[in-house]
Amino acid sequence: MFENIYNRYMLSRMRQRDIANIKGKCAVCELTPLSQAQKADIQQFYQRLVGQKVPTYWHEYFYSRNGQFSVCYVPTSLYHTDVVYRLNNFQLRHAYVDKGIYDIYFPDVNRPATIIKNMNGYFYDGRKAISRAEALEHCQDLSRAVIKPTQEGMWGEGVRVFSTSQGRVEEDLTVEQLIDQYGKNFIIQQAVVQHPEMARLNPTSLNTLRVLSYRQDDEVFILYVVVRIGRAGKSVDNETAGGINADVDLGTGTIRDCAYGTPSEKRILATDVGTQLKGFAIPAFAQVLDTVRDLHLRLPYFNLIGWDFGIDDKGLPVLIEWNRAPDLSQTAHGPAFGEMTETIFERIRHLKNTMLR
Repeated sequence: MFENIYNRYMLSRMRQRDIANIKGKCAVCELTPLSQAQKADIQQFYQRLVGQKVPTYWHEYFYSRNGQFSVCYVPTSLYHTDVVYRLNNFQLRHAYVDKGIYDIYFPDVNRPATIIKNMNGYFYDGRKAISRAEALEHCQDLSRAVIKPTQEGMWGEGVRVFSTSQGRVEEDLTVEQLIDQYGKNFIIQQAVVQHPEMARLNPTSLNTLRVLSYRQDDEVFILYVVVRIGRAGKSVDNETAGGINADVDLGTGTIRDCAYGTPSEKRILATDVGTQLKGFAIPAFAQVLDTVRDLHLRLPYFNLIGWDFGIDDKGLPVLIEWNRAPDLSQTAHGPAFGEMTETIFERIRHLKNTMLR
């Protein structure tokens, strides 16, 4: 009972956060107001699908950014407090999303090489348990590595790219001190050397593909793919770190048009390093989609998944992580569920919100 009360409180907080977030974005975006007819169409659509009205400022924001009006945009507050918890099992999330156990679920998948990882305070080298002293020894001299939390990291929080020489990260920081900053439940991996074409988008960040996949019965549908690109000099590509997103055509594997960055920015036609976006071909694109379709079937408690893939210097997809409650890239792509919007909402009417069990 007390857990349910807490979860309802958390859902309320999340809804308030999402509303504050979109209002903050609207405040700095050049808005194109919706007409009364457009607002009426939105309410009619959602009354039919979920039996209630929804705030329309999400629709107005996305319409203002990309010029595409649609009743099918998924309001962020509805998505983060209801939709995703009906499609995915909230109760099992921790057992699956821990990046430290990817080698169990995805042993045959190309992933960044593990140098060390810490799980619940215990150290491993990717194959076996090791001592803290051995873990420190493994990290004495690293040319380019990545450290990140394995459980609750979001939006690139806690991700750091670093190198070491004789046990020192910087003049005033040792490897041991760096590890102590993360405490427990983290992983250190060899940084991915990305494909030269992906590096043309921005050479200082690992530019990744965010793939949104949806499972119904034994079929996996790719809802969209966006390429996430870092800004000049940045080491991460997340939008919250200033990165930009561009929609990728599922049929051709090329960027459809432009990219979108912060709410105050207009359409971005080229990256910070001057690479034109429209028509840019993503290497190994079809292979990424095939890999996603295969891997999604291994996660039976999650029907909607956001996958992050890089493309390595050998031209192979490399799994960075998967997300059980991915943010929706509706500015870059348009309505997240596209032609499957009504199908998905019809399904969730018959599913329980697993955060309220």
